Amino acid sequence: PPRACSDQGTFARSNPTPFHLMSLRAPTDTLSMAASNKWLMSSFAYYLDFFTVPLFVVVAIGIAPFHPLQAIAGLLIWSLLEYLVHRFLFHGLYRKEHWTHHVNVLAYIGVSSWKTSSVYSVLLLLAWLTGLTSAFVGLVAGYFCYISVHFVMHRPTHPAYRFITGLIANHDLHHRKGIEKNFGVSSPLWDHVFRSYLRTEASAVSAEIPLRPQACEQTEHP
Repeated sequence: PPRACSDQGTFARSNPTPFHLMSLRAPTDTLSMAASNKWLMSSFAYYLDFFTVPLFVVVAIGIAPFHPLQAIAGLLIWSLLEYLVHRFLFHGLYRKEHWTHHVNVLAYIGVSSWKTSSVYSVLLLLAWLTGLTSAFVGLVAGYFCYISVHFVMHRPTHPAYRFITGLIANHDLHHRKGIEKNFGVSSPLWDHVFRSYLRTEASAVSAEIPLRPQACEQTEHP
């Protein structure tokens, strides 16, 4: 008889598919959930950041002298912001919106490019007025690294896989239901600092962790 698809999905342990590459709900459930999400955006709004963010870096470098130590500080600031926002906002205040990304990793869920561009425009002006343009460069470069790494992680195939295998393994664990660990996407630094890092090897061998969703049929109602 047809089997109902649960919220968690039905899983098998053969031919494992990483969690960061799959949806946990039936397609119709996933689409309806994504469509009702206020963070859902168009593909144009999603990909625009990949073009506008480098422009902010170029402009910032062009309007003031570049100071490497400032840039490194800005990069570290972004790394910490990435961790804090992901852990306490995306998995706290905005948990419902962010969970849609967990159940449908290919949906265009997130903060739109219009909002990030507005924020970075204000920050660039403030950085220029205070002599911190190099710190701004580091911060924005960190954000670009984050969106690039996160994009690659959720593609079925990508040439850059081999350069970030450790980060992909960490993020795969983060996407497993019930595991509130590994919040750092572009770096595990702050997970180590705040003791939220989960080793890949320790979890991968657990028989309790599902690996691959089986195809499940919708329950037919008379």
